[in-house]
Amino acid sequence: MNFRKELKERMLVGEGAMGTLLYSNGIDQCYEELNCTNPDQIESIHRAYLEAGADILQSNTYGANFNKLKRYGLEDEVSRINRQGVILAKKAAKGKAYVFGTIGAQRSIRKSDLSMEEIKRGFREQLYSLLMENPDGILLETFYDLEELETVLQIVKNETGLPIIANVSMHELGNLQNGIHLNEAFQKLEQLGADVVGVNCRLGPHHMIRALEEVSLPKQAAIAIYPNASLPDYVDGRLVYKAVPEYFGSSSLELREQGAVIIGGCCGTTPLHIQAVKNAIGSLAPVKEKFTKSREIEIIEVNDRELELPFTKKPKQKGRFLLSLIHRKSWE
Repeated sequence: MNFRKELKERMLVGEGAMGTLLYSNGIDQCYEELNCTNPDQIESIHRAYLEAGADILQSNTYGANFNKLKRYGLEDEVSRINRQGVILAKKAAKGKAYVFGTIGAQRSIRKSDLSMEEIKRGFREQLYSLLMENPDGILLETFYDLEELETVLQIVKNETGLPIIANVSMHELGNLQNGIHLNEAFQKLEQLGADVVGVNCRLGPHHMIRALEEVSLPKQAAIAIYPNASLPDYVDGRLVYKAVPEYFGSSSLELREQGAVIIGGCCGTTPLHIQAVKNAIGSLAPVKEKFTKSREIEIIEVNDRELELPFTKKPKQKGRFLLSLIHRKSWE
């Protein structure tokens, strides 16, 4: 199997959520630790996704870095947990699917939580541990902070020639936390050497389709989309995702039309959702061209009247202004 070659030739199906299935079974502990304490359970979940049609399995190592494992007193187990995560995914795959070592973001919404030096130290330890078990690639996911993703992406490029999937998470529809548009973020990640640029988590298929409408096809990289099953509801103290697998499957066809080459699942998805994706896109080829929507700009003149500018926190002002309003009618 040649991952980079296949990206040009056919659609690939990613894995779905790991934590969702563990949570539904009443497990409330460090999920990554289960690689060592309950390996059969983790392997069985990987196997279920493989049987559902996943072409890419990802190690159960999303939060297996020093800073997050420290919360559970497991900071000295970084290497063992990460290596075991790749071993289990490869054991389940049996050469029938690619296995990517998964690394999640360390920063939350607040940049002050961790310095970039702390992030780099924790990242390198996790990366080196994953590489020791020879995965087929590295998957970076759920990065709200583009600066963090750009930094760690360059580290991966310097340490290995393996394929890299780099997934951001949107702060709002079409934009990242720092306000940069998704299209520009993809361009930056492609320039830094990501083989695949993408989005995962927070939003469901509907909103990701609409965000992709304003994203052009990358010059060389492919696009990956890992939506949540839907937007979550909070019922009786639990997060519930109500979207049925059939909806997830039909949405995958629209995601393909918007340029996605890899389609998997994030929070709330199960093997049934992945099976629906596989049934929908089968062995279709990626699209080679698409129509990209642009934001509609309207110029409004305001003459000699008081104008309040709430977005600047300035007092009301008088005078002649030209306002550029970005219309997002399709987002409402």
